[in-house]
Amino acid sequence: MREQKVHIDWQYEGATDYSAGTGAYPTERMLAMLAALVVPGFVIYLIVSGQVDWNVLQVIVVMLMAIDISGGLVANALNSCKRFYHTPPKPSEGRLGVILKHPVVFSLLHVHPIVAGLLLDEWNWLYGVSWYGFFLVAVGMVLFAPLYLRRPLAMLWIMIAVLVNFYVIVPVEGLEWLMPLLFIKIIYGHLVREEPYRKLPS
Repeated sequence: MREQKVHIDWQYEGATDYSAGTGAYPTERMLAMLAALVVPGFVIYLIVSGQVDWNVLQVIVVMLMAIDISGGLVANALNSCKRFYHTPPKPSEGRLGVILKHPVVFSLLHVHPIVAGLLLDEWNWLYGVSWYGFFLVAVGMVLFAPLYLRRPLAMLWIMIAVLVNFYVIVPVEGLEWLMPLLFIKIIYGHLVREEPYRKLPS
């Protein structure tokens, strides 16, 4: 296979975009938006087919988590997001930029397993705290590892999370997808620094 030329660029400008990354190409934004429909589509299928019995509040919360996880998983892999979240905050991004660009704070905000355990599994604190704690351990292990080890460590933690989800911590019914996808979104997608490519100059 012939080696492709690449254009790596860490600079960006434009209106601040915390979802797809400031300066994202329209195709990058569209990809993230389309991805945000995937998991909600499966959730709707579960509801319509009667495989889950959720009240209105539970449906709303699950849909919000599904959109966040589904779109965020792909968005965090965009070159625009890699560029945006792995560079220092700019003055124009304000205090919110400082907060959201801090990888530990950004990870701490993902309290999805606690919400899932309390709201959808009869106040199951054990599920929520166990997964949230396990998730934060993975965050710490990846963040404090040397840069050259972060990607393989992230993949190791994702593999462990998938196995735990299958065989150790019983998933909340209808949310079997939650923790594996959350680990992919944050542990690999958000925390691993990778080269941000741009289109080759014409």
